[in-house]
Amino acid sequence: MSIDMKKIGLRLKELRESVNLTQKDIASYLSVDQSLVSKFETGERSISSDMLKSLSNLYCCPIPSIISGEKISAPYSFAFRTKNLNREDLSALAAINKIALNQMQMDQLIGGGVHDR
Repeated sequence: MSIDMKKIGLRLKELRESVNLTQKDIASYLSVDQSLVSKFETGERSISSDMLKSLSNLYCCPIPSIISGEKISAPYSFAFRTKNLNREDLSALAAINKIALNQMQMDQLIGGGVHDR
């Protein structure tokens, strides 16, 4: 199976823009330089599985959906009312989203969905 880094990069950019975060915000969250985030989004650089997992949690989007580009059936979304988010804020949000992602996975394992509750 070949992984298309350009496709993944476009998906990462789409997800980032959908929550109104900047590359600088993501760089701070991942503890990397903004130019590396740019290279991830253009497909110039491969992203590590750890960083992909971190972004999956932040965007509340399962990794397979990031890789395939498919839309998730019942996405959880969030909105920010401030532009002054720091790394700790984003880490806290990612921790909350990780719980939501785990719930989605458990729902799929038992054959149900978010709307079955």
